[in-house]
Amino acid sequence: MYNHNLRSRKYFNRFELKYLISLKTRDNIIKYITPLMKLDPHIKYYNYEVRSLYFDSFFGNFYFDKIDGLKQRVKLRVRFYPDQKKCNDELAFIEIKKKNNENVIKQRIIVPLNDVFQIIDANSQKAKDFYNNATLHEKKILNEIWYLKRKYHLHPISVVIYQRQAFQSKIEKTFRVTFDSKIKARNFNFNLKEKEGTKFIIPQNLIIMELKFNSVIPNWALNILQGNDCIHEKISKYALGLNKIHTFRLI
Repeated sequence: MYNHNLRSRKYFNRFELKYLISLKTRDNIIKYITPLMKLDPHIKYYNYEVRSLYFDSFFGNFYFDKIDGLKQRVKLRVRFYPDQKKCNDELAFIEIKKKNNENVIKQRIIVPLNDVFQIIDANSQKAKDFYNNATLHEKKILNEIWYLKRKYHLHPISVVIYQRQAFQSKIEKTFRVTFDSKIKARNFNFNLKEKEGTKFIIPQNLIIMELKFNSVIPNWALNILQGNDCIHEKISKYALGLNKIHTFRLI
């Protein structure tokens, strides 16, 4: 689904704003943005599936950081695009996502999907071999992944799956809008090749829209948001999923 250029991006520093909107509002917004935006050029299809595996501590440190509204947060996840293949190999991103208010810094390495759990384990031979062949930048990310895993005793906690539509501005190349629908989650079977067993975590008539930009939102986009009564909300698919499937319980 994605070409090599997108997969080669291993570092993002941008702002992200989220909105919970209806299907009708999504369709209206797409109608208005179509003259000014195009489908993300790296994307082959109008819709594509995203599967994310989230890690957390046994006490849910990352989850409660979000629930408690901490401005500075960190998250470790694995992201897989089922239709993305290169030479018949299935690849995945191991990502560290840091947030400071709405500013997002994302660092990631690309690994074979089958090797994800071994590479996250610094003591495995597969992790050591991968590290020895990695670039300096990849080694830095790996060291931080391993540090987070040791510090919080991280383990897989939930899988979130959804459909995404992504648009990129024809003028401001770094301005993107995405629409996520059919958002589901599960707290067992952490194999990202498997889709079954997930439950809807928001009503199917609702969409999570995200605006992604480096500095400012274009005025024309602000006018479209205001014209459709869009209100910025603090939304986390990870937290929504855990709330729905009740992974953490008070002791």
